[in-house]
Amino acid sequence: MLSWINERRERTGRTLIALDGKTLRRSWSEEICTALHTVSAYDVDAGITLYQKAANSKGKEGELARQIIDALALDNAVVTLDSLHCQTSTLSLITQRNGDFVVPLKANQKTLFATAYYTDKVHEYTQTNQGQGRVEKRTVMQINAELPEELKAKWPSIRTFIEVASERTKNEVTHCRSRWYVSSLPLNAEQAALAIRQHWGIENQLHWVLDVVFKEDELSIKAPEGAAHMALFNRVALSLIKQHKGKQDSIASKRRKAAWSADFRSQLIFG
Repeated sequence: MLSWINERRERTGRTLIALDGKTLRRSWSEEICTALHTVSAYDVDAGITLYQKAANSKGKEGELARQIIDALALDNAVVTLDSLHCQTSTLSLITQRNGDFVVPLKANQKTLFATAYYTDKVHEYTQTNQGQGRVEKRTVMQINAELPEELKAKWPSIRTFIEVASERTKNEVTHCRSRWYVSSLPLNAEQAALAIRQHWGIENQLHWVLDVVFKEDELSIKAPEGAAHMALFNRVALSLIKQHKGKQDSIASKRRKAAWSADFRSQLIFG
């Protein structure tokens, strides 16, 4: 079903695919003592879910992500994930599938994290945003990953480190924060900044809509297969609504209209 939707999506330029997990909290069952956890691959620009896998444990998210990566055509795509997926097997699989990656680097990879501080800054891009009484300056610095030989052998797909230095000022008080990423992308700080910012699209455009419009967090189907199927149907429905080119009603309005209008439902499904 998702493969059919993927064939219909519009492609413009380089695809950014965000992978992230989501737990269906109300699906928790005393029988298995856990709730269903899904992992989705989301095309941020097209606004559609490309693939979904589910398991009965959040601890299996890494395995599910690798299964999804192995199933996707990643040519000319940039894949973004959270720091949980900063693993050699996951990053190597992305490049083997002809994709690139941008992944947060945290203390869970201590040796790799330490090397990021010993390289010179090479390529820089700065953004400044103002609103709601605050000013935020974000400087993205991308540097060549000059890894020691033992780390280069372990992490052959890492080409660059990325540092994002943020300064947020409100009421004349400034807070500073620094985050690090690893990437297979060549030096282009503006492209790196775009990938990092757009990764949040899976939270804002997918997970938030599923919880607020589709009430997925209230889904109380206890059978794991039933909950997984319902989660899949929700993502398919949302993808169809987002690809609809007709009147610019809200997602909630189009969802309601599809429930009582067979003609509109046909428009969503068949175009």
